[in-house]
This record gives sequence, structure tokens and C-alpha cells, in this order.
Amino acid sequence: LLPPKFVYFITAPPSSAPNASDRGQREWIGTTFDHLIDGCISICLKSMEAFGNDSLVEEVLAMLNSCLLSDSGHLAVKGLRRLQQFVTKDLDLKDITDDTWATVSHMLFRVLSIRGMPPSQPSVTESEDATDEQKEQLKQEHKDAMDEFIREQKLFSNRRYIGCNAAMVIGSLLTAENIVKSMGVQWYIFLMSGLGKGIKDWERAAEILSSSGSQASSSQPSPPHYLENVLYARRWMTKFILSLTSQTDAATLENAQFQLVLKEETESLLHAFLKKEADESCSAVDMRNVSKMVTDILEGFNGLNDEKLCAMKWLSPVLSTCIQTNNTSLRTSVQILLTRLTQQQ
Repeated sequence: LLPPKFVYFITAPPSSAPNASDRGQREWIGTTFDHLIDGCISICLKSMEAFGNDSLVEEVLAMLNSCLLSDSGHLAVKGLRRLQQFVTKDLDLKDITDDTWATVSHMLFRVLSIRGMPPSQPSVTESEDATDEQKEQLKQEHKDAMDEFIREQKLFSNRRYIGCNAAMVIGSLLTAENIVKSMGVQWYIFLMSGLGKGIKDWERAAEILSSSGSQASSSQPSPPHYLENVLYARRWMTKFILSLTSQTDAATLENAQFQLVLKEETESLLHAFLKKEADESCSAVDMRNVSKMVTDILEGFNGLNDEKLCAMKWLSPVLSTCIQTNNTSLRTSVQILLTRLTQQQ
């Protein structure tokens, strides 16, 4: 159920015992799902060929969306991978309309979120205008929401397989030049921002479960930890940032939407790096991978010409937060970049 090159640093890898695999194959998902979906897609494609109408595309997407929203992590993962195949192999790109890309993008955006995520601690509890009774009531409501979220996470833990697979599907779409050209800038940025939001949600979920002791590391195989999903997604995000800055011309790069998503995701990565660097309990595997991502980003930015670098006016204050890092090579890269940016002002 996990995508290729997934990195374990908290949970144990899944068992490869034959009986576990056989048990999965005997379930209806393993024996019936592919035949059912393949049959529906075949009808859809023949209908498009015969009548020149893509109405059944929406019906296929509705079926796959039902899989994505299922309580079963296994079914949701199967739906995600079949969705990927449907838009990249079954359909011709010339037949995929903007409406179809909109539907696919929103399906992927929704599946990145975590159901039942409780809101942050109500700020009214800090307000002087609120009565003690109101404060106490809000605290209790917040605690109830947190407890309910933790119970659901225990009950539907296999839905944690969805995050990394959604990141993989988005990654495969946004790194394929022909698909990016077909979907256009709007949905590229939408999916990239959606993955960034998903990363933040997973980090918060990990904090909640960690504070309750509900997702401690175990020697027994289990669904991936939220922080493992975060690491996997951030590796894709790093590829998106580097691709966006290196393959886009300076004039396009100045687009406000591009600038906003680049700033937010670069800032998020650097903030995560500094937070992990200051945390003595941070996993060495996690720290090594995040350090490599930051190194790649800084090297990519240093490789940009002055025209592109000048377009990224937000970069200087973002980089300034890393000037005190303990990593010598990263600190040197930051200083070089800051010097170049200062010379262009």
C-alpha cells in the first residue's frame, strides 16, 4: 500500500509474509475492484469514441471519488492509483477538458486533508471579555473534539496510507511535462498548494497524537506515521520548487501566484529544517533527509541567473532566518545567496 522510495524512520516496514498477501488477495478489493473499474472505464472510452461525448468521464470520476472517501485505506489507495492510471494512460490528453482537470484536482485536494481535524485552541479563552463559564465551556468542547479525533485515528488508522499515495499521484502528474501543459498553471499551483496544506495538517495531526501517546513508534508493522508521510511529501515538494524555478522563464516566474506558492513552500521547508535542527529528539534519518532537501533548494537557487533571482524578492527575508544554522555548508550557501540578492538591490 506504500509508494516506491517511502522512508521509514518511526514505524516498522510492513510484513512480507505470504499469508498476509494471500489474505489481501482473497478480499473483494483484491479480486473484484480492478475488474469492476476496468469494465466501467472500457464502457466510458467506447462511448467517447462512438458518440464524441465525455459525459461518462464524470461518472467514472464519481466512482473513484467514492473510493477515495471510503473509511477503508486500502480501497482509497486503490482508487488513487486507478485515478492516476485513468488520467495518464486510459484517456488521451487531448480529450481531457479543463472541467475534468478541475474535478481531478479537487478530488486530490480533498483526499490530502484529515477528517475530523479539531480546530486550534479557541482564542476566546485568552480574551478578557469572555466569562469564566464561557472559557470553561470552550475548553471542554475543544477537549471533546481532540478526544474524538484521537478515537477516530485509532479506528481508521489505515487511512494514513492515503497521504503518501496522494503525494505520489500528485508528484507523478506535476513532474510530467505533457500533463502539466494539459492541466495548465491554475491546477498546477492548486495541487502544489494543496500538498503544502496537507503537509501542515499531517504535522499538526502528528503533534496531537504524540501528545496523547497514540502514535508512538512500534516494532510491529503498522500504517505509516504522519511524520513519515510529511517527509515523503516534502521530497516531492522539493522537486516541484526546483522544477518551477529552473524550467520557468523569468517573466512567467514573476506571476504573483507562482511567487506566493514558492515563498510559502520554501519558507515551510526552511522552518521545518530549523525546528528539527533545534530538536535533540529528532530522528537522524528525518534530519538527514530534510537537510538534503534544503541543500538541493539552496543549490538550485544559487544556480539561477540574476534575472530569475531578482524576481524572487521574498527570498532575502526567508533566507535570513537560516543564517545562524549549525550546518556549515548550508550557512555558506545562504550567505552566498544573500550576497547576490544584496548586490541586485
